[in-house]
Amino acid sequence: MSAVENEQNMKTVLLSTTAVALVGVISLPANAAELNVRVGSYMEQYVGYADNDIDFTSSDQIDESYMFIEGSFGEVLLGSANSVGYKMTVAAPDVTFLNVNSGSLTMFIPVSGSVGGASVGDDFLRGTLGTTFLENDLNNDAQRFTYFTPRFSGFQLGSSYARDGLQDTNAQVDADSTLSDIFDVGANYMNSFGDFDIAVSGRYGSASAPGPNPDIWSASLNLGYAGVTINGSYAEQNDAGTEDGEVWDVGVSYETGPWGFSVTFQHGENVDDKNPGTDEELDQFGLGASYKLAKGIALNAYGAYVDFDEDDVSDGGGSGDDIDAWVLGTAIKINF
Repeated sequence: MSAVENEQNMKTVLLSTTAVALVGVISLPANAAELNVRVGSYMEQYVGYADNDIDFTSSDQIDESYMFIEGSFGEVLLGSANSVGYKMTVAAPDVTFLNVNSGSLTMFIPVSGSVGGASVGDDFLRGTLGTTFLENDLNNDAQRFTYFTPRFSGFQLGSSYARDGLQDTNAQVDADSTLSDIFDVGANYMNSFGDFDIAVSGRYGSASAPGPNPDIWSASLNLGYAGVTINGSYAEQNDAGTEDGEVWDVGVSYETGPWGFSVTFQHGENVDDKNPGTDEELDQFGLGASYKLAKGIALNAYGAYVDFDEDDVSDGGGSGDDIDAWVLGTAIKINF
């Protein structure tokens, strides 16, 4: 069975399921409000070869569960999801599914957590080592209330609130002993003037904590003309202990017809988790090409190089749990 046939079959199943859910709606009076239901998802599959100088194993998990309602009033979102600042951030262009900024490189390269007996960058996921899409004190997919205004003349505002930084749990927490009252605000401007495109974003986030109250901020600028897009973004975390740091990225992409190409670089640094007072840094460089095979189906080829450097004060300086690695591969993505 071809990929296109698979996509059609999946759509048929989803539409049938939706039709069953709407049986009760069909009998509503003619003057009842119209209800539109959209069901969708995506799947990505990767094949790649990686080489690095440290052993590790990968893991996966279910990611995000939320619902949203949108209309002329804007959009309201409830559930386990990233903050409004994360969602409204614009970063360097990258045509790959692997992504350099807030991507999936950890499937191939151990740039986060404890691996092979070594403690490497703990601030990769939503932290300043791995992304300009920061989450305050590394909170991620917390249970949130989020609101986006309608877009007026290219401008949009948003705000979100989470009681605490926990996810995948309804457990009660003591606000005096953990991260709580997580507020985020974001804004962006997106518009086109003939062949010229512009996107600008900015955000600020704050939270309460047992010690100093941490905050984050970021800004970015995206310019495009005749298929060429250039972007740079910057983000910073403050008063979050070992999560303090800064990160930036730059990139350029070119799209023509079904083809897309990109070059992206990211640099991040923060306080070393093992040795406060020293630093750890991560550089990521990615090349990518994409091809839209059919509606909702895209192919990728990608290559990435990663260099992680950690200060080690135990021997008076020098290298710590450093990583030097690269990966080459392909991927396919199906949207339905």
